[in-house]
Amino acid sequence: VESYVSQAQLNREQLRSKNKETLLGIINNEGLGDEQKQEAVNQMVQMTDLSEKEAAAEPLLASKGFNEVVISLTADTADVVVNAADLSDASRAQIEDIVTRKTGVAAQNIVITPVNTEGK
Repeated sequence: VESYVSQAQLNREQLRSKNKETLLGIINNEGLGDEQKQEAVNQMVQMTDLSEKEAAAEPLLASKGFNEVVISLTADTADVVVNAADLSDASRAQIEDIVTRKTGVAAQNIVITPVNTEGK
């Protein structure tokens, strides 16, 4: 049975792939002006940057014992889903510290959601 966290990672990647395809369509559309194309390029660069930050933080969290975790970033927020029945204040602080260091998102803009997938 696929875990909630694995499904969240898959959904994130599918959405990014679809967005990338749309942006590439804009960039390669000869009927659009340079300004629209540049905006699409800028969005693609930002999406790549967010993906790289997620990819840097998730393994570090795994190394600290948070084995099933998915981070979804926007420019200034982070949603963190962790496969855990519950999280202690110390665990939440550790997650916030790692996410802040690796992504630059302020702790007050990080939402951590424990999801217990055991027995599902």
